[in-house]
Amino acid sequence: MQILAVDDDTTFLQLLKSVLTHAGYDQVETACDADSAEARIAAAKEPYDCILLDIQMPGTCGIELCARIRKLPDYAITPILMLTALLDEASIDRAFNAGASDYVTKPIKGLELGARIRTARLLAEQTRKSLGLERSEAQLSARLDKLMQVPVSEAVEIEGVPACVSQRDLEHLLSLLPEKILAIASFALRVEDIAEMNGAMTRDAFSGFLAEVAGTISHKLTPSQHYITYVGDGIFGCVVLGSGCRSFDLKADEPDFWNTRTEAMGGSPRNVRLRVNAAEDMEPETGKECVDSLRSAIAGASEDGLMNRLQQKLDHSRAKEGVIVPRRPRLGITRRVARQLSAPTLDTN
Repeated sequence: MQILAVDDDTTFLQLLKSVLTHAGYDQVETACDADSAEARIAAAKEPYDCILLDIQMPGTCGIELCARIRKLPDYAITPILMLTALLDEASIDRAFNAGASDYVTKPIKGLELGARIRTARLLAEQTRKSLGLERSEAQLSARLDKLMQVPVSEAVEIEGVPACVSQRDLEHLLSLLPEKILAIASFALRVEDIAEMNGAMTRDAFSGFLAEVAGTISHKLTPSQHYITYVGDGIFGCVVLGSGCRSFDLKADEPDFWNTRTEAMGGSPRNVRLRVNAAEDMEPETGKECVDSLRSAIAGASEDGLMNRLQQKLDHSRAKEGVIVPRRPRLGITRRVARQLSAPTLDTN
């Protein structure tokens, strides 16, 4: 692994480099401040595989530097471990919100640091595989051209949004989370009228539409560390990670918070409405506990979507000429009577 370690204490950097070498990581570069670190990142021929940042540095602190690195396309899922001398929960929480993968307290222990790096790398590899970064261009083209239209129920793999993974990979990733990293929110979002939108788009257009919606969701969840999975039927499952020191506001009082606009269907931009399904009182939970919570949220969104489609079919039936389907049928009334009631009254005069 190519590792970049950033700390304003040169003596500590030498010690850290020695510790990493004994842990099996001998390709380590160092920087004493944020400017030097960003210069090394810009000059690197290949992106670093892992970055270690001291939280407390003069000038640009490690948390701010972490947020800057996370915005770089090549470092969207790169493991970033924070180094801290004090177990300050507020600083740790800010670091996770900036995109940190984990943290290690000083003095550094070789075995602990090595284990944290390996765990963070495994999480990054799982995410990278789910994003399809290892697929060849030919395989991707073949998969996209297989069908001209995506079945609305298909769990499409979304490309181009680093936070998006398959449901299977997300559940596996959650099961591997360290105990100190908690899921502070898990919920599902459902796109209304997804069947209509799917019917009006080609496969490529629908995939692009889903990526557009996922990108909007991810943007609204930033800077929190989060993951998104698309399970089909217009349903996105979402998980927000953190240290558990704060609650997560779902904007439940703002029903239009998650809505977006799209031009994927051609013509003028169209409003896209998303409905949220989540527990009223969400508490931080472990990754393994979050798997069940996420499944429940997705199931609830699926049920809401089914009920909505049934209501639309019922409304469509009511609109048919010559047929009356009472919204609340009364006992004793028959279809024949209903037709008679709807017939015009003859003027006997």
